[in-house]
Amino acid sequence: MMQSEILESRELALFPLNTVLFPGAALPLQIFEDRYKQMLRDCLDDDMRFGVALIKSGNETGEPAIPYPIGAVAYITQVNEIRGGRFFVAITGERRFKIAKIVQYRPYMVADVDILPEPPPDDATLARMGEVKQALNRYMSLISGLQGGWSSQTPASNDPIALSYYIAEVLRLDLTEKQALLEQPTTAMRLDAEREMLERDLDILRERVAEEMRSKFSRQ
Repeated sequence: MMQSEILESRELALFPLNTVLFPGAALPLQIFEDRYKQMLRDCLDDDMRFGVALIKSGNETGEPAIPYPIGAVAYITQVNEIRGGRFFVAITGERRFKIAKIVQYRPYMVADVDILPEPPPDDATLARMGEVKQALNRYMSLISGLQGGWSSQTPASNDPIALSYYIAEVLRLDLTEKQALLEQPTTAMRLDAEREMLERDLDILRERVAEEMRSKFSRQ
């Protein structure tokens, strides 16, 4: 299946943010603008879901921002009112969507969206998982070392789809790279892109670790 094939279409409230939400990932939000308080109330009265999309241009506050066309459905798992009339909202990413048409801009953005499929991984994709996991373990071990910790092995899912989104979440990438991973049409393509990113960043991290070690020894 390609990205043009869809599971379903629906209307979805949109929350453009300066972050990329991946399926399976948890994200805390603070909601304080009146328009998003109204969106929150409407979502709680409906099916507890809205869409999160990375901002392409504009800001999180003020005038409506222009989002990237592909985002993730967010399911509300917790809502707490905090000081100053603000709300702490915990969400979890579900399926990806593609914006078909913006149908409302005020008080908050609403769009007709197509829910995108997650094609079952083939044997070739399953075969990729071992080396991608090895690269991930090396990457996380180096990150942990730079932070003064130690890690022997990174817990990661044996499900290729879940693994691909987990890696996309934990990689230290700029937002446009994370968005590019979210937009990959298949798990195989996402894992291939992540393997290249891991190998690229491993060389940089090794050099940083070596510099840290040289610096520590030079002070002794």
